[in-house]
Amino acid sequence: MVLLIFGIVVAMAAAITRGVAASQKRSLTTTRMAGVDAALVQFVQQQRRLPCPGDGTKASSDNNAGVEMRAAGACTANQQNGVVPWRTLALTETDATDGWDRRLTYRLDPALGLDGGMDISWCDPAGTKVVVPPALCSNACLGTDMTTCTRPVDFLRGRGLTVRNVAGTAVLMDPQASPSIIPPTGAAYVLVSHGESGGGAYLNSGTLAASAVGEGNEEMKNFASLPYTVGVTYYVDDSLQEAPGVNHFDDVMSRPSISSVSSKAGVGPRSH
Repeated sequence: MVLLIFGIVVAMAAAITRGVAASQKRSLTTTRMAGVDAALVQFVQQQRRLPCPGDGTKASSDNNAGVEMRAAGACTANQQNGVVPWRTLALTETDATDGWDRRLTYRLDPALGLDGGMDISWCDPAGTKVVVPPALCSNACLGTDMTTCTRPVDFLRGRGLTVRNVAGTAVLMDPQASPSIIPPTGAAYVLVSHGESGGGAYLNSGTLAASAVGEGNEEMKNFASLPYTVGVTYYVDDSLQEAPGVNHFDDVMSRPSISSVSSKAGVGPRSH
């Protein structure tokens, strides 16, 4: 009887310890992701664009590990194996890993990685310039003639990433949606920790982490190894699900809108 009670106590203590450790790692992950968010805003402030992803398949010892995949002024089209480009952001690799020591997955709308891709400062909410969205802000928008000014909504329409919850409901609306019905609010980028299970994240060795449990189709939308151009029409944020069930997964995501990032970086639309 004593041994039985002792065994129960040990099992309970182990479960509590695992729970505390998981909570600490999740908290550390949230803190590091907030640091990366801040570094991305600073990058936009200086470069007026978002950085392209780094190549997760490169080991830490590789000189190009943590460097954005960009050529001829544009991001690599498919962004496959995309992780936070920590060197480009002047961060350490540790800053760009989660609490489980896996690299943070990072994806963006390629248009926002072009020169000036995040610069909305030439747009004016009162603008009446006739454009075909997605449209660039016009640098002719200097004075009071609003016919020379592009509206921010026309800049945003058709740009950004769609984010849904596990039930398929849009968390950030489809950037292709008609602004006459719902203003487009696509995500500037998605930043993903693949949680305790870890499937779909890259290790510092450049190898892809395998999960101990099966990954569902929705969770796989967030995998770093999946090409952006092959079936990734949206990303999935499952954190708002109140009653986790069989379809619930443990990814942690940051998904700010284009408007919020550009405003924080000081390149948002001008005041009218």
